[in-house]
Amino acid sequence: MDNRNLISCIVFIGLSAFVAVSSIGLGIGHLTSPRAGFMPFWISLLVIIFSLILFGQMFANRSAQAGRVDVWGHIHWQKSMMTAAALCVYVFILPVIGYLPATSILMLALFKLSSMKILPAALASLLTVILSYALFSFILNTPLPRGTLGF
Repeated sequence: MDNRNLISCIVFIGLSAFVAVSSIGLGIGHLTSPRAGFMPFWISLLVIIFSLILFGQMFANRSAQAGRVDVWGHIHWQKSMMTAAALCVYVFILPVIGYLPATSILMLALFKLSSMKILPAALASLLTVILSYALFSFILNTPLPRGTLGF
């Protein structure tokens, strides 16, 4: 039995129980009219359920030895850092140049980071920006940041 899983199960069950009880104090409401405690309550219940499933699996496989696996070895850290940098730049240029150009640049950078060629990346970026603009502006009536150029 792996003690790390046992400890994490106990911690998550305790923390989630605290969140569930606290969210009852905020008021849960109903699905059609949720209150402030609605999401924390249901998410904490899901965490409790998943922790109990893991707890049950641990006791079902008591004799199995837990092996250590290198879960971080296959991650391309350079691409992850470039993505984080692109998002940071996006946050700063969005209010300056506006939603359409800033999001176009961001999407082009993200598609290029995923090893797409430039023409498909540019087309996918343009399509993504147009669809997201249509969704937020016309369907959801959400104002998007306008830059100094006015769009």
